[in-house]
Amino acid sequence: MTEQDWIFKIVHDFYEKARHDVLIGYHFRNIKDFDVHIPRIAVFWEIQLLGGTNLLLSEPFDMLKVHSPLGIKRGELGRWLVLFRGTLEADQDHKILKEKWKEKLIFFEGIFSRHLGI
Repeated sequence: MTEQDWIFKIVHDFYEKARHDVLIGYHFRNIKDFDVHIPRIAVFWEIQLLGGTNLLLSEPFDMLKVHSPLGIKRGELGRWLVLFRGTLEADQDHKILKEKWKEKLIFFEGIFSRHLGI
């Protein structure tokens, strides 16, 4: 499995869990055509982990602007991280890239915590 395919698989598997989660699922169930967003989210992580993508982006990423109106609470961010880390740990492929992803999660947790005031 290529790195790009693996990233897509992790993103897909995570959001399948997250959409049905009792604590944070409502954020994702309220998005119309969420399945259309999964490839875009995968491209975001591809850029973060691999330094770029071969896909053409229709618009730039502004993760803080998109997430600010959601009113994400500290516990919801924590639950998101628990589910995402669990998804990574359950997969045995791409161990080096997996470790880099875990580091990126810590990085983005700090950014979201500061920006969203949680």
